[in-house]
Amino acid sequence: MSTLVTYPGVYVSEAPGSAPLVSAGAPTVPVFPISISANNQHLFDNATRVNSWADWVGKKGHQGNYTYIEDYSLKIYFENGGGPCYVVSLPSLAEQVPQFDDINLIVSAGQEIASQVNSLCQDGKGLFAILDGPKTEITSAYDPSLSYTPNPHVAIYYPWFKASWADELIPVSAAVAAIYCVTDRTRGVWKAPANFSIQGDVQPQFAVTDDLQGQFNKGLAINMIRVIDGRGPVVWGARTLDDSDNWRYIAVRRLFNSAERDIKAAMQSMVFEPNNPPTWEKVRSSVANYLHGLWRQGALAGTTEAEAYFVEIGEGVTMTADDIAQGKMIISVGMAAVRPAEFIVLQFAQSVAQG
Repeated sequence: MSTLVTYPGVYVSEAPGSAPLVSAGAPTVPVFPISISANNQHLFDNATRVNSWADWVGKKGHQGNYTYIEDYSLKIYFENGGGPCYVVSLPSLAEQVPQFDDINLIVSAGQEIASQVNSLCQDGKGLFAILDGPKTEITSAYDPSLSYTPNPHVAIYYPWFKASWADELIPVSAAVAAIYCVTDRTRGVWKAPANFSIQGDVQPQFAVTDDLQGQFNKGLAINMIRVIDGRGPVVWGARTLDDSDNWRYIAVRRLFNSAERDIKAAMQSMVFEPNNPPTWEKVRSSVANYLHGLWRQGALAGTTEAEAYFVEIGEGVTMTADDIAQGKMIISVGMAAVRPAEFIVLQFAQSVAQG
């Protein structure tokens, strides 16, 4: 209160209205579908939060003996640093996911969910999906278009894992989901979730050569798990199922998903506010501050703020008089996302002494 207080009484000081706070860094929360063949399937018709492997064992209880594919998936997920997640029966996946605002990653975990993913993972919904590649060995003759459709919100990983402690193959998507979680926590959603070793005493079912990866590192790309430099299995790919310049990379698509969710959540506080210049300036300022934070952290390209992002709002800029009369407040936001250094080319020059 800036009013000078000199005598007993009641003083009133009106502070200017505050702008909505756009908070960044919502955690990555995956959902794992459970096959209808599992004998505990109906325990999870409603999506259930699981915080750890011990929590999963407790929730599953006496149902089953922990040798189902979801057990292997959750075990490798938590062993690689995955955080809290949800488990839901496969038939309920499409219905349940939209009911949970914190779910932002769908993991196939060995299940066939391509049709559900294509309906759930669309522009503006903030969801991204990790799918397992084929269980069988792929060759240069393999055609991904027979099994997958283009979608910038989806990434495929291959091959599956084998392990001495598992009676069947382990879905690679579960381990990769953990890598997403760890990368997001330690580096940020704008860092490609790749070049990380996978723990848990597992090995890729098949070896992948440079030539094979080169063939599938384009178009409907397949991200490979490879054994490199004695580090064990390493995630060696960072592409979506969309080869366009805008959405080729997982980190770029997920950065935009994250920003859309953060900004949308913050703008809820502005619903029913006066649709006028003072409100527009509050919105513009809060979104610009949020994007400035991303830029300072290295999420956006550009040596200046003007090169990194823009926020536009106003009559004659993003809205017409008719838009305003209809209660529409339209914000235009642009970001120059950083793309991963996927190909590092070294050029050597040798100086030869003249004799």
